[in-house]
Amino acid sequence: MKKSFLKIFSVITVAVTIISCDKDFNTVGSDVIGDDHFNLEKVDYDVVAYNKATGPVQTNNLTVNAFGVYENPAFGATTASFVTQLGLTRTYENPKKILGENFTIEATDSVYLYIPYFATDTQVVDENTNLKVYELDSIYGDKNTTFDLKIYENGYFLNDYNPGEDFVNSQKFYSNDFAKFDSNIGQQLNTSSDIYQNTNFKFNSNEIVYYKSKLLDNGTYVFVDSDGEPLASQSDLSVRVIKDRALPGMWINLDKNVIKQRILEASQNGKLFNNNIFREYFRGLYFKVTQTSPGTGALAMLDFSKGFITIQYHSDITITDSNGVPQTNNAKRTLKLNLLGNTVNLINNANNSSYSSALAASDEVNGDSKLFIKGNEGSVAFIDMFKNPSELEDLRADVKAGNWLINEAYLNFYIDRTAMSSASIYEPHRIYLFDATNNKPIIDYLVDPSQSQNSKFDKFSKYGGIIEREDVDNGRGIKYRIKVSTLIKNILKSDNEDNNKNVRLGLSVTENIRLNTNGVLKNPITIGASDEVKLLPIASFMSPVGTVLHGSQSTATYVDEDGNVVPMKLKLEIYFTKPNN
Repeated sequence: MKKSFLKIFSVITVAVTIISCDKDFNTVGSDVIGDDHFNLEKVDYDVVAYNKATGPVQTNNLTVNAFGVYENPAFGATTASFVTQLGLTRTYENPKKILGENFTIEATDSVYLYIPYFATDTQVVDENTNLKVYELDSIYGDKNTTFDLKIYENGYFLNDYNPGEDFVNSQKFYSNDFAKFDSNIGQQLNTSSDIYQNTNFKFNSNEIVYYKSKLLDNGTYVFVDSDGEPLASQSDLSVRVIKDRALPGMWINLDKNVIKQRILEASQNGKLFNNNIFREYFRGLYFKVTQTSPGTGALAMLDFSKGFITIQYHSDITITDSNGVPQTNNAKRTLKLNLLGNTVNLINNANNSSYSSALAASDEVNGDSKLFIKGNEGSVAFIDMFKNPSELEDLRADVKAGNWLINEAYLNFYIDRTAMSSASIYEPHRIYLFDATNNKPIIDYLVDPSQSQNSKFDKFSKYGGIIEREDVDNGRGIKYRIKVSTLIKNILKSDNEDNNKNVRLGLSVTENIRLNTNGVLKNPITIGASDEVKLLPIASFMSPVGTVLHGSQSTATYVDEDGNVVPMKLKLEIYFTKPNN
């Protein structure tokens, strides 16, 4: 799971240099043809590809969520906030027997929030601290800069089902639903004097450890050695005994007085009886992010469901001994809450002028020269093949007459390397081509059985879509290549009317190639006079990154290793054979 949403890195199993037409020819031929009686040929067909803004997208209950601030020179600034319900780890029918009463939160008690980051263990241990060294994954932007984080009690109830539809259909929340939560803000909870927990929050890669300690008679905790004796130096990290370890993560102290009043004391009034009652009473947390200054901040992909709140406190619990005498015990106790339940990812974009202009100038008839593909509340591209009906019918006739045997078909999406040249731009590891007419994967995706322990490489052997990079350290992206062979064969040969339709294709980024379900657009995309797109791949809604590709009107070229000038214009490539007569 960790690596499903981890950092973008170079593909080592894919060809990583710009490939000439001859090389494409030979590679495809060697895979499918081993017979001297056939000659392999290639033909290009024009397509029409154009940009469309998604507008607000459905962002409730995503498996991973964007969180923070990312300044992308190719697109603009994205600020991602988050709302979640909380869940009880157990229910409390008789809280006095379990939680106690007369609650106090002492100086030695803690109330904290912990959410782990996606992180990779480098197998290095710092000899001065005995701490493991981790590398954070799925962090975009400058990790050394900060943003303002305020964690509020959320006052807006996250329904499971839509009350406006008689609670029949699931409730949908969208990326721009800020007003619902901003107008129902409760008390701020991250009020620590440590500015790195609020006004100057930043992602920290340090391992989180729990050291062995004990409580002295004077009421203070001290760090102890393996025998339980207090350490001579309480500040020397190298001599402390590590009791437990945790991944680097968001560790934030919460306001003890607020938590005592809102959670602990409320238990006496039945508010922790079950999760339904608790979630109606305490409606969750609102993580509100604000950029502190232009160009600063970082954004992380987080699995908030792995997070929790730990409340350490003291209370009285009275039990009756074997002689029937009540005995009251005051001791330190712990209550844990999970970050589980309904969630919403809130996205605010400040698009730059080039991105905004490209979306506004979308040309559905002729196509666009550049395709801007961005996740979250971003943009997708649509691709119309065989706009000339006679062209399609002529090709069908040749195929059905046996004059052509279709072997392979591809769409090559060349990256606009000028637009994507900045080192601060994180290029999507993968893009996703889908059937936008029927809101489903294309057949080439469905028939690709390839799997990998690293989910990023599933659907790779046949479908593709993984970035190909320069063969240098930290090489920039060159192109994405997606196979559409079975799709084209069905369009040209199938007698099934559901399979031989020339469908409109959609192109998006994807955070998880295994996830092919759809989410809802708040406002449908209109294409032409009446076509509406209401659904898009939900894995695109999860991703904060984007790429700029050469479109169907591009006039750009590159020079291959053989000195040939090759157009980067988006075209449909079909490889075929003609039987020798």
